[in-house]
Amino acid sequence: MKILHRYLAGLLLKNFVIGLCTCVFLFLMVDFFDRFDNVLTENSTVLLVVEYFLCKVPLMVMLMLPIALMFSVLFTFGLLSKSSEVTAMRASGLTLLWLARPLIVGGLLLSLLSFILGEYVVPAAERKQKQLYNLDIRQKDKKGGYNQTEFWWRSGRNFYAVDLFSSSSNSLNGLSQFVIGDTWSVLKRTDAETASWISDDFGWTMRDVDQYHFDTQPVSVEHFQELPLVIGETPEDFYRFKNEPSTMSFGEIRDFIRKQRDNGVSTSQFLPDMYAKLASPFVVFIVGMIVLPFTLLPARSGSMAQSSMAALFVAFAYYAVDSFSVSMGRAELLPAPLAAWMANIVMGSVAVLLNLGSEAPR
Repeated sequence: MKILHRYLAGLLLKNFVIGLCTCVFLFLMVDFFDRFDNVLTENSTVLLVVEYFLCKVPLMVMLMLPIALMFSVLFTFGLLSKSSEVTAMRASGLTLLWLARPLIVGGLLLSLLSFILGEYVVPAAERKQKQLYNLDIRQKDKKGGYNQTEFWWRSGRNFYAVDLFSSSSNSLNGLSQFVIGDTWSVLKRTDAETASWISDDFGWTMRDVDQYHFDTQPVSVEHFQELPLVIGETPEDFYRFKNEPSTMSFGEIRDFIRKQRDNGVSTSQFLPDMYAKLASPFVVFIVGMIVLPFTLLPARSGSMAQSSMAALFVAFAYYAVDSFSVSMGRAELLPAPLAAWMANIVMGSVAVLLNLGSEAPR
């Protein structure tokens, strides 16, 4: 690496770390004071609260990567341009893109980091922080705060319908199980007043059970006081930990879509979010390249205010285009892959045009 590249890389890295730490700290403080009353009223331990907020850090880091890089580019190249150092470098025959090689490499590495965080770290951290907040801090499971009503799920040829799940007693009330044949006819129906969770070893036990066998003529009915319910779900699976697509990995959304399709549920509204998992990490690189040409303005005006406002406007336009295109994809007005990549295509083209224009002689 050239000495000049090492110099620029050092400045970019220093400003990036400062920007990232500042953004994450501010968001943590805002979230802390937002949750402060809930944390105090539940008499939580200090270690539990610290662990909860640490689990929020990966998502905040992933979201703040583009902002921190934009901050780094503005301050690094903006200050160098204001002091005429960039002008001197370009006067010696160096192009802006040559000077930006550390930014290009760093932006691509940060995009890779964003993908890794979103795929492997953030989903697990989000599930952990929701568990800590709802089950350990607020202890909703002990208070029955996770009661769900009228839901169903499918497992192979078995369909299950439940009137109420009570987390205070870990019981499924008003349970019905349907076994479906090859022609989608009901072979057997099992109705239970309740199904209670016993333990990890013994699973669920149904009480006051009626079984209807439709594969025999005439239809036979059996009654049982107790009967085991063989399912893979545990009480934790019925708690309302709703993950937003932004906090799910590509693999999780893909598996969720596959499962919904197997259940006969339409999944078109989830496809743009799935493809966005592959497209969104590139926002880090694209925002950095969009901001770069605007850092040359202080060399002409002597002020960084104009360049900062222009860069912020163009950079945040990415999020407007991305939200609009993904919404169009969810409404099936655009193909899902195009909706997910539209912002990258549009703003990437803008970045190319701006950087090529900055190299034109004036």
